[in-house]
Amino acid sequence: MNLNRNKITSKNKQYYLESVKQAKQYVQQGKLSTEDLQTLIKISPEPKYVGWLAKVWIKEEPDIDDLRNYIEEYDTFAKKGKAKTKDIFQFKSFEDLKNEVDDINQSGEGVSVKDLESDYDVVVDNEDLYIASPHTHEASRKLGLSQFAFRDCGDGSKDSAWCTTYKAPDHFNSYYYSRNVTFYYVKVKSDRLMQELEKAFPDNWKQLVVSAIAVLEDGQLDMYDGLDKQQSPSNIKKFTDIIGIS
Repeated sequence: MNLNRNKITSKNKQYYLESVKQAKQYVQQGKLSTEDLQTLIKISPEPKYVGWLAKVWIKEEPDIDDLRNYIEEYDTFAKKGKAKTKDIFQFKSFEDLKNEVDDINQSGEGVSVKDLESDYDVVVDNEDLYIASPHTHEASRKLGLSQFAFRDCGDGSKDSAWCTTYKAPDHFNSYYYSRNVTFYYVKVKSDRLMQELEKAFPDNWKQLVVSAIAVLEDGQLDMYDGLDKQQSPSNIKKFTDIIGIS
């Protein structure tokens, strides 16, 4: 299994082809650079938005962080059935999109805390592994205090040592939104995999029963064990080979 931020499945492949085809026409016409197209593909939460993003970028050149944040928020509203405008191409400008997102937020009809807490993908859930990828700080914190709670609090309870699960959202939001980092929280469930971990990591295998893998913007992997100890590239390779991801 490959870990990446924007996976193209058979379900959205046609949307991707049509939307990116439109954006590539702008490149061929000299209206959009190849580098800008790749940036827009990267920030788009769904491939179907790429054509609209390219159109807006050519006409307005909005701040890239604003564009990413608003398109991600719109996508969240759309998936939760909160967006009033269902077709992204009905927005004639970036300002139109911003106004709708702001209106939803101000009306109180936006996404609730419960919605935000459930905004994560379960990537794997079988007898060997449970892997989840959070898309909001609230989801990250909920996962850290439930499925991936590991650190002993001293009173019989457990919490998470990862900074992305702290009460304050700053760490998660900085990594996820500003640095384009995608997180995969991994829990090893089976005795079989635990035995393999013990052989490969005899001194600290228990701390690797839960881990946080970060996919950086350039595609490189970073990894922290259950006590938030950063792992070396060689340890990351050994771990991912054992659990079958790359």
